[in-house]
Amino acid sequence: MNDGNRKRNKNGGIRKRCGCPPKAWSKCQHPWHFNFKWKGVHYRLSLDREAGKPIDSKSLALAEAERIRTAIRNGSFRSQKSPDTADPAMTFAAFAQIWRDRRGSQLVRPRDNDYRLKKIEAFRLGDGDSLTTFGDKPLDTITTDDIERFRESRNREGLSTVTVNHDLKLLRKMLNWGVRMGYLERTPFKIGTETAISLEREIPRSVRFESDDEQRLLDAADPHLRAVIIALLDTACRSGELLSLQWKNVNLERREMLIEGHKAKTRTARILPISSRLLSVLELRRHAPDGQPHGPEAYVFGNDLGEPVKSVREPWEKARKAAGLPGLQLRDLRHEAGSRFDEAGVPTNYVSKILGHTNLTTTSRYLNIHRRGLHLAMEKLEQHRSGQSVAQALHNDTPVSPAVVSISPDNQANKRLPS
Repeated sequence: MNDGNRKRNKNGGIRKRCGCPPKAWSKCQHPWHFNFKWKGVHYRLSLDREAGKPIDSKSLALAEAERIRTAIRNGSFRSQKSPDTADPAMTFAAFAQIWRDRRGSQLVRPRDNDYRLKKIEAFRLGDGDSLTTFGDKPLDTITTDDIERFRESRNREGLSTVTVNHDLKLLRKMLNWGVRMGYLERTPFKIGTETAISLEREIPRSVRFESDDEQRLLDAADPHLRAVIIALLDTACRSGELLSLQWKNVNLERREMLIEGHKAKTRTARILPISSRLLSVLELRRHAPDGQPHGPEAYVFGNDLGEPVKSVREPWEKARKAAGLPGLQLRDLRHEAGSRFDEAGVPTNYVSKILGHTNLTTTSRYLNIHRRGLHLAMEKLEQHRSGQSVAQALHNDTPVSPAVVSISPDNQANKRLPS
């Protein structure tokens, strides 16, 4: 089935280029547009222009679209403008608004996307008379070089690789969606089938608790934040996943909680066990101030009435400062939790499921398992050296320190030492 037929079957080959959701198109006042591909030629046309009059209903738009399709197929179509030419150039900012309304609002962190899009749209491209912002540039004229210039600018600001990659991932996601929806023929992230823009290699954060850091942080936190911190450390969840958790997804008897797919970053649901420490916290939060259990729609880590709490950023900053942990970020607690599961000997595939990763490579990079392997290699070397010292002492018939024997290989430590 060709592209034109696939698009036609989806919505009759017609659409509107506005911020209104598709289900409202039949009532909104924005003009209808026609999209069809025939024998390798794309036809993107304004139905008002082709009909020579306003098309003010979906039924009329479908009828006009079918008339144009029939004319295209039998070779009698003569457009008011040439095919393969887009309707009045849509700017990136206009496209971004459509994406926000139709797709971005469905994602887990729409506010983060809005912040990044403001940065992208305000970025200045070109020089002299050609100076324009990314947002004002026609969508179908955005080039690979434009995106690379934006990346270079963000790098010059001294931003982390993770932050810059998030910007590029958002752009890539939006433009790929634009291709699927017919707003673009191709994405500047690819040239043919080859990747034109690659993400930079990220060095994972490895901030960990030391000595009594955890206890000092818990002591400095208010009761609500303390509950959230314990949950983060015992489940390895993202903070947004916990703040959106509702009682209908918690089973205290089975000691399980469900992270729903639409609330997870990877859009994959997962069931997590509840630790004894977290169970005590949840039992304390189970009831409202009137003594009645919270209803199924109430939020587990909401306020006293079970209403949602959108962020714990302010109490976190206050507690972190009071605990003397200026370099610790809220997201580091998830890394700390994952590392603890890993160090406890939990197989990597299970740690990956707990973290909600879609593949083991992500988990290995996130936990920096390669780094841990290097430390294990050094421990092996130290054990080997200690084993050699015991063997040499036995050979020379000299006393050996018990401490050395205790860490030597079994076949050496079990030998009788000279009196």
